[in-house]
Amino acid sequence: MIATPFIAALMALAHPAAEAEPIEDAAWLQGRWVGTGMGGEVEELWSPPLGGQMVGHFTYSKDGAPVFYELLLVRPDADGGLEMLVKHFNADFTAWEEKGEWVTFEADETGPGRLSFRGLRIVDDGGVMRATVTMRGSDGETRDVPFTLRRAQAAAK
Repeated sequence: MIATPFIAALMALAHPAAEAEPIEDAAWLQGRWVGTGMGGEVEELWSPPLGGQMVGHFTYSKDGAPVFYELLLVRPDADGGLEMLVKHFNADFTAWEEKGEWVTFEADETGPGRLSFRGLRIVDDGGVMRATVTMRGSDGETRDVPFTLRRAQAAAK
C-alpha cells in the first residue's frame, strides 16, 4: 500500500504522538546521589518513574551518625505540572509532621535537567546535582542552603 498524504494524516489522527508526561522532567533524578550540605553528608536515592510519579528518600548525617531522613514524592499537580511532597523523620524515625501532613513544594518551572519549585531548586550540572533549599532559621530569617551531590554506584549488597 502506498501512503498518500491523506492516509498519513488519518494514521496520525488515529495514533497521535504521545505527549510527554510531566514526570519525564524529573526522570534524570533516578539513581543514587551522595554529597554534602548543611555541614554534613547527604545521600538521596530515587526510583524510576512509575505511574507518573517518582519516590525517593534522603538521608542527612553528621560525624558518621544519621540526623534525619526524608521520604520524597514527585507527582503531577492539579495544573499539569509537578509538585514534590516531603515527609521528615528524626534518626529514630519519629515523624516531624503529623500523620496526614507533609511539606509541599509547588513547581515554578521544570524542564530536562532542572526542577524549580517554590523554595527548592534542583539542577543537573553535568552529572552533579545542585540543590538549593530556602529554609527559615531559628532567628526567623530565610536563607538559601546549597547541597552538592554526585551520582554514585548503587549501595553495596
